[in-house]
Amino acid sequence: MVRLRLDHFLHPRRSLQSLRYRIVFSLSRWWAEHKIGLRRGRNDHCWCGGALRNFEWHRSYGVCVDCGCYVNRRPPLPTEIAKVYSFSHYWHDRQRMLGFPTIENRASQDSLDGRLERWLAVVETYCPTKGRVTEIGCAHGALLAELSRRGYTCIGVEVDAQSAEWTRDATGLDIRAGIFPGIALPQCDLFMAFDVIEHSNQPEQFLSEGMRLLAPGGIAIIQTPTDRHESAPPFSDRLTTLFDDVEHLYIFTCESMRKLAQVAGLKVIAEAHGVVGFDITILRKPV
Repeated sequence: MVRLRLDHFLHPRRSLQSLRYRIVFSLSRWWAEHKIGLRRGRNDHCWCGGALRNFEWHRSYGVCVDCGCYVNRRPPLPTEIAKVYSFSHYWHDRQRMLGFPTIENRASQDSLDGRLERWLAVVETYCPTKGRVTEIGCAHGALLAELSRRGYTCIGVEVDAQSAEWTRDATGLDIRAGIFPGIALPQCDLFMAFDVIEHSNQPEQFLSEGMRLLAPGGIAIIQTPTDRHESAPPFSDRLTTLFDDVEHLYIFTCESMRKLAQVAGLKVIAEAHGVVGFDITILRKPV
């Protein structure tokens, strides 16, 4: 049900855009559940163990009473992960349905909207100038390809075997298929995950495994939607796109990200703005 508010009348163009997104994401949810047979579980607690209160802006999510994290109450079952992120469904059918570029066009889009440049700037600022890099959810591999040209030894991970093969062919890099954590990887000096940890059903294990892979003093760069502002609704115009209950299992706050880092044994050394509303947390493993 769409609730009418004053800003619907004050900003009709923005409101129509929001309505369009609501319709598109509802259709996408229906497609996932009926076309690929997506099965869902039930989640009554936050990753940190906190109980959930109702979230007034999206009935599929609850809000942790301890860390403020937004939690998908009906997440896809862990056994459905490979199905959701397959080459055909995720990188083509779902991207087209939502109006996003497919994997073949995503690299150029990430360059045009400034993401690739921003990510490289963060690496240049906080990371060693050489070493081994692991990126979880590397997608088209453009970032790893650029880091490889700069002298880093790079490994990428994609859930789906066909997606990993496509990126391997496109970049010539070591791209492995599997669900992280749960895939064998060597030690690294830089661990990266851009727009990935919100898709993980166990973010504390995700980051803890990243910490384990890092060499002492190594750096982790995590980009994820982070609610840093007291806006109503959270994330303002991006509410519908970020609270996507097919993909996003946890939407973090500053407090929940810092708590996640603490649980993983990593130290937050900086917090930076990403592109289009996403935020970047830079962490270091103790020496």
